Amino acid sequence: MENKQKVIFLIRHGNTEFNEKKLFRGHLDVPLDSAGIGQAKKTGEFLKDINLDLIFSSPLSRAYGTAETIKKYQANGNNIEIIKEDGFMDLNFGDWEGKGYDEAKELYPKIFNQWIMEPFRATIPGGETLYDAQDRSWETLKKIVEADTGTFLAIVTHRVINKLLILKMLDIGESAIWRINQDPCCINIFEYKYGTFFVSKLNYNFHITDIKESFFKLD
Repeated sequence: MENKQKVIFLIRHGNTEFNEKKLFRGHLDVPLDSAGIGQAKKTGEFLKDINLDLIFSSPLSRAYGTAETIKKYQANGNNIEIIKEDGFMDLNFGDWEGKGYDEAKELYPKIFNQWIMEPFRATIPGGETLYDAQDRSWETLKKIVEADTGTFLAIVTHRVINKLLILKMLDIGESAIWRINQDPCCINIFEYKYGTFFVSKLNYNFHITDIKESFFKLD
């Protein structure tokens, strides 16, 4: 059996106005704000010597804009394709999209409490479950690593999707989802070899912020 070896840079998109206001984003196409644009530039600068083969992105502009910025910093950027993958779309938050955390808690107290305590068992009205989002994003990731896509790959997606993929790649139980921080424009690095994922870095964000400023923040 062929041993496909790849390095995956799993990246969360940069900051948005909805992040600052603590609003559920989901499938709403919210663009990067000025801070997010700056974070994307720092991420591109940090990865400029990697020589990425391909970039995969959620089609939502906050992710795709981050991917485009990363591409601009690559020496071979003109030759790198950014492939939009619907499987990496953010979780569909249904009726919660555009609402603040407090509003969702007030309107849907039982579901919101379940979202906090047992998130995989929560069904947000009009949305999808974490199981649904994990299945589609995981199938997309498997398709990418099993195909002839090169060695160094970047995937730009969303906070929840990153967490779901990390759980699968590390074979961690679902109860750990809120214990994995994913800051704006953080970089997770995984090596894929022998059909298995090996983690090298999780939530690396010191290209964005000082280490002392990175603790006790809402991811």
